[in-house]
Parts: sequence; C-alpha cells; structure tokens
Amino acid sequence: MNHQSQNTSVAIASGDVEAVVTGWWKALLALDSVGLDEDFFDLGGHSLIGVQLFSKIKQTYGVELGLSTLFDARTIRQLAEVINQSGKPSKSEPEPWSPVVPIQANGSRPPLYLIPGGYGTTVLPFREVSLLLGPDQPVYGFEALMPPPDEEEEAIPVRAARFVNEMRAKQPNGPYCLAGWCGGGYVAYEMAQTLVAAGQEVAFLGIIECPDPQHPRTWWGGMLFRTQRAIWRVRNFMKRGPKGIAQWAGERSLQVLRAVGLASKRDVAKESGQPDPLSLMDVVDDRARRNVHRYHPASYPGKSVVLIGKESWKYNGVNRSSDPRLYWCKLSNGGSEVREIPGDHMLMLKTPNSSILAKELRLCIDKALTAE
Repeated sequence: MNHQSQNTSVAIASGDVEAVVTGWWKALLALDSVGLDEDFFDLGGHSLIGVQLFSKIKQTYGVELGLSTLFDARTIRQLAEVINQSGKPSKSEPEPWSPVVPIQANGSRPPLYLIPGGYGTTVLPFREVSLLLGPDQPVYGFEALMPPPDEEEEAIPVRAARFVNEMRAKQPNGPYCLAGWCGGGYVAYEMAQTLVAAGQEVAFLGIIECPDPQHPRTWWGGMLFRTQRAIWRVRNFMKRGPKGIAQWAGERSLQVLRAVGLASKRDVAKESGQPDPLSLMDVVDDRARRNVHRYHPASYPGKSVVLIGKESWKYNGVNRSSDPRLYWCKLSNGGSEVREIPGDHMLMLKTPNSSILAKELRLCIDKALTAE
C-alpha cells in the first residue's frame, strides 16, 4: 500500500470525508496536491473519472449519487458536504427523483433538451458543449436509472413517452428543442413523434452520431458498407509506411497476448478485488443492442438535423448513401440537414471539437426558431 492509500485509509477510519475525497481526487486526477475549493472540471475531471469516483463513494459510504451531482458539487468541500448530508437521516420527505437534470439553467430562449447515449445514465459528457451554447441558452438533460442486472432496458418508445411527460411538466407547450446523442438519438426521435402526435411544435430535432437501428437492412447494403470500409482501411493502412506498419504489428501482438490471458487486464482487476469493467460493459452492450434491435422507427412528419463525426472510425470511407447515421434523413418528411463535426464518436464532445459542435447546434436552433 502506497503512502497516499495509507492516508486515505486513515481518513476513512477517522470519518474525515474531506480528507478521503481529497485522496481520491489526487489518485484519480494524478495530482500531488489539490485544494478543497478547486473545480473538478478545471482539474481535468471528466465522466469516466466521475464514474470511478462515485463508485468509491458508494462502496465506502453506501451513498449512491448520480454523476450529475458534479454539476453542483464540483469541489471537494461541496462534494464532502453532499456525502455527509446524504448519510444523515432526514426529517422531511425526500424530493422525488426526476430524470430532468439542469446543465445550464439560465437564459430566456426555449430550452434545449439533451438525451445521452448508452443506458442514458449521465448527461455529464454534454457539459462542455452546453456551456459553449451561450449564457442565454438553457440546457437540460435526461438521465435514466440503470436497470437491475437481471432485467432488460425499458423500450425506447416507453422511455420517450416518460421523458415527454417529465418535460411537459416543466415546459407545458412548445416550441421544443431536442437533441439525442448515439442511443439517445432514438429516444429523441420518439419524443419528437410523441409531441407532434399531441399537437405540439418541435422546432428542432438533432440526431447526433446515431445509426439506423436495423442496419444493414439488406444483404447488398451490408456488403456495400463493409466493402467501402475495407477499401478505405487498406488505403489508410498502407499510408503508414514500413515503420508505421511495424509499430501497428507490435501493438496488435500485445492485444493478442492480452486476449489469450498472457497480459490480461481482467486478471489485474480480479486480483485487486475490483469489478471487471470489461465484463460489465459486455452486459451493457448486449442489453442495449437487443433493445435497439427491437426498435422500428416510423417516418417523422417534421424536419431533422443529423450531426456526424468526420473521423468516426466505424464509418470512415463510407459514402453518404451507405452511411447508417444518415438514415434519419430518409424518414424526415419535413426535410433534413447534415452537419459534419471534426472528431470521432466521442471526441466531437471534447475540446476543440466541442466548440464547433456547439456552434452548429446554436446556428441550427436559431434557424429553426426564426423560421416559426
């Protein structure tokens, strides 16, 4: 046990929550020192580190907090206070849990509602883009609870209907502005369908990096998609030259050794007593895939804006007619626009690409609201 871990263990035993959280921040953010009032995000914190941090909080204190807690409790002092208060018995009834999370609550414009991908359990990755939309643009996100290990994820139309009810409790009437990223795109699309069917106006529907749930729909379409990707990858691979190819071969060999257990990250996780993140992700992926495969979107009477990452590896080299992320253009009877954002599936949400994504979103929302 290193010196920092010893200090954290002593702090846990003494009940000094601020000291415990300080130790965790140092370890997770790779810092030698950190002040009680320094901002988690300014120190380089992000959603993946947040997941590890909140896992430690749950294991140590038995307190389960959503990652969006970091929007309000961004310092050690603030987070320690939240942990302390959560562990105390409350005399009043706790506020009912709501999936609507304020990311940027100020501003007079119609709010933008963001729906995250995966299981949709955190809107934290949207923080950077949301703040870049401007101080006059309110932004809210929707978060879902992780289903128990033995249960399937709720169906996409069911989640969409639930989110619409929560949104209309906050904003009874349109115009509504929605954007869904990755798997959240399916939910945003269904929310728009539900609102239009209820006679409400959807001014803006953005679908970000979200593929056709039934791709490939034909044998020929699948072959064309794979062939285009293969040709691009061969060409890209040959551009590496002899030195680059040799480096790739070495990295690939290490991956093979890990796969057969000779350099296994999973063994390290098991020896440390921590849950295996790879096996947990396998479960998430299987359930998420099944849920998406059961989803069959119908045509939408309104307009959509489809935003895609230029460097998304899975779709590099695929022309627009074969790109499953553009499927929504075919379904949008009111027309569609496509915006390409620098970066891949994840990096389009991070600096410097986040500023370009925010600019495109802002322009599209302005255009949609002006056209009313």
